[in-house]
Amino acid sequence: MTGSVGVIGLGNIGGHVATVLLEAYDVVVFDIDPVPMEALEGKGATVTGSAKEVAEQTDVVLLSLPSNGALEAAALGDDGAIEGLSSGDILIDTSTVSPAVSTQVADACEEVGAGYLDAPVSGGARNAEKGTLTILVGGLEETLERVRPVLETISETIHHVGPTGTGVTLKVINNYMLGMNQLVLSEALTMARSAGIPDETFAETVSDSSGASYALDRNMERFIIPDEYDSEFTLSLMRKDVALAEGFATENDVPRLLTGASGLYRIAEAMGYGDLDAAAVVKLYETLQNDN
Repeated sequence: MTGSVGVIGLGNIGGHVATVLLEAYDVVVFDIDPVPMEALEGKGATVTGSAKEVAEQTDVVLLSLPSNGALEAAALGDDGAIEGLSSGDILIDTSTVSPAVSTQVADACEEVGAGYLDAPVSGGARNAEKGTLTILVGGLEETLERVRPVLETISETIHHVGPTGTGVTLKVINNYMLGMNQLVLSEALTMARSAGIPDETFAETVSDSSGASYALDRNMERFIIPDEYDSEFTLSLMRKDVALAEGFATENDVPRLLTGASGLYRIAEAMGYGDLDAAAVVKLYETLQNDN
């Protein structure tokens, strides 16, 4: 490894990751939006005109992208990262995407002799900014060890969960669980409100009881009680991730007895809440309750 690391995709997570990496490495960046590139250039990063150029100038490249389509374009498209990789380089995808698309990128890396890790991150923009993300890594142990110093710079915890594809698969499953838990929280809160129980009382009591969850701790104090939903992780992204998990289950003949979760997020998205934090799915329940 050299002292240069590439970052492609400078959104809520990628922009913070690039900033943290600048404390230890020369960082080369690209995004289709010039605004975050200009901001990072002001902090000392080198900006480029394509994902290919990032890969040509570094031997470790991180991807942080919001969707399957964005990953395909940035990695596999014209002037994509694969075109700029050399034998021995390592591509690390920190995105939450379909395991099938992740496999396509892994195969493309293998064809050019580059290493690949699917290494989606958990913890949101708040932890990305502090360099305390949790990373779920799928891929060869020896590949992980080569880039461990880079990943340790941006994370507090690294889990090597298995071979290529297992990191992104487990992340999709994890986000599916959070998405379902948020729906359960919203439904239970609506029940409590109908009984006249204040939101603060609900949150304090349930957090000390068997119904406690990460969704409860995250959503009530920071979003629902103040009724402010400035996004840490948008409802639209949650809908996407839940749909990815549902698709994975269908492709692998996994029974889903709890169905329709992505549809509920899609309805909330259609109601105008897509750019708010995913905790705003409670607004769907509020609307339905008020209509009764």
